[in-house]
Amino acid sequence: MLVFSCISAHTPVLMPTIGKEEGLKLVGKTKTALEQLEQELYLAQPETLIVITPHGESLPDAVSINLNSKYTTNFEEFGDLTTKLEWKPDMRFIDQLQRQLKSKYLPYVVTTSESLDYGTSVPLFYLTQHLPNMRLVPIITSQLDMKAHFEIGREIKHEAINSDRRIAVIASADLSHRVGENSQAGFSPKGVAFDEKIQELLKENNLVGILDIDDAWIEEAQACGAKVLATAFGIMDEMKYETQVISYERPLGVGYLIASMKVA
Repeated sequence: MLVFSCISAHTPVLMPTIGKEEGLKLVGKTKTALEQLEQELYLAQPETLIVITPHGESLPDAVSINLNSKYTTNFEEFGDLTTKLEWKPDMRFIDQLQRQLKSKYLPYVVTTSESLDYGTSVPLFYLTQHLPNMRLVPIITSQLDMKAHFEIGREIKHEAINSDRRIAVIASADLSHRVGENSQAGFSPKGVAFDEKIQELLKENNLVGILDIDDAWIEEAQACGAKVLATAFGIMDEMKYETQVISYERPLGVGYLIASMKVA
């Protein structure tokens, strides 16, 4: 059964070993919100976490489901050689999911990698503090359009609500990378509009409205998490849930959103 869903920022600055004291102060609002989200997720008592990320090896024409005997966090590209957390896969759920996607002729591939990208690892570091025995289903979005990801989300939901395990979803998604004068890609009004649109859709429980966001808007906003959100919104669409936007900030020119969708 599906018990919880959430959206999490994933900037490596959130990692104490990477952001250090100065960086953690800059993203303090997001860090505090993640600590609150961790408590909410714990209360839902999930047994399996589906983590959707835009990073890793994103393919042009298929989402990727990572199936490996174990998964390990990897922050070496950011100079952290010591933080190593491990999880096991939910092999049964992954098998059922790939069968469901195949039956609906939806594009997917099953990959195998022990190393988890930072988009997966950062939220897990915060959100599994008291859930060490979680089984994982890591999913990487593709370059397909928003509608394709929304439809894939619907099929993930089909498997989650019919599972005999308690399933939670983590949508790992930074928003626009162009929402401040300090943005590396430069400021864009469409970046601000994108972030406002996502928050509006959440507050109005209008998840299907994400399909109004086209690829041109995503490209202009440089919103790496757009396809992640489309997948997560497909999972939650037509479900009974309670939304809470816990925090939003943009101290580094990137939109960082923390939100929960508690299944009723």
